[in-house]
Amino acid sequence: MRDYLFPLLIFAVIILAFFGVHFIYLYNNSHTDLEYLKAFIILFPASLVVGYIYIVQLLEENKRHTKNMEHLVKEVLHEINLPISTIKANISMLNRSNSDIKMQKRLDRIDRATVRLEKLYRELSYNIKREIMPIAKEEFDLKDIIIENCEFFKELRRNPILLDLESCRVVSDKIGFMQVFDNILENAFKYSDSIETPIKIVLKNAILSVEDRGIGMDESEILKVYERYYQGSSSSAGEGIGLAIVKRYCDEEGISLKIDSKKGEGTKVILDFSKVKV
Repeated sequence: MRDYLFPLLIFAVIILAFFGVHFIYLYNNSHTDLEYLKAFIILFPASLVVGYIYIVQLLEENKRHTKNMEHLVKEVLHEINLPISTIKANISMLNRSNSDIKMQKRLDRIDRATVRLEKLYRELSYNIKREIMPIAKEEFDLKDIIIENCEFFKELRRNPILLDLESCRVVSDKIGFMQVFDNILENAFKYSDSIETPIKIVLKNAILSVEDRGIGMDESEILKVYERYYQGSSSSAGEGIGLAIVKRYCDEEGISLKIDSKKGEGTKVILDFSKVKV
């Protein structure tokens, strides 16, 4: 819809300007209302034809640009995926022929890194595609995604994660949720005051909460936390876009988002999936 607004706005301005000048000319030259009406009947269809030709040309150019972008994106993503698939295939072959324990540990690290790289590839593909085409919704279990993503963070030897999950099937943007959950969990790790402090994740009655016992936020910080480049702590790494992504996803998917936080006590992020639950 955004692609149509600009040409339509220009067309409207042209039409208004045209008839404004036309009215002023006839009025200043003392033409009658009937003469004005006759001129209007002749000129209005002509202006519509001119406007139609103008808009079609603009939209055709936009369609060509979008089509070229889609083609380029598909080619680039395909080229990125090829080396990932090659690495995975070679790791699989080496695992079958390897008997050395040290080498096996190295292969396991490479395999985990490849899994992470593949996940980043999917997110990159998702972020690019969502800018040029609608993202299809699919049915999945929140519990499965949470467990899978937590396994990766556990391997990084970060804060311990306490899980209390029940199955909850939803129809939503699956890759979008994976990205959102990663951002929430990464923030919980980032702003925890100690690496020993546990992160508590609960999924009950279609409500997901991620709670840390970190630095927390006061009311003024909570009001700013959804701004794209806001960071709760100037000393923390990152671009400060995590919760902006979370809010956009929740707004688009009809998911209620709430943040409870107290300075020095920690933060709890709560997502209510009731509206998208199967």
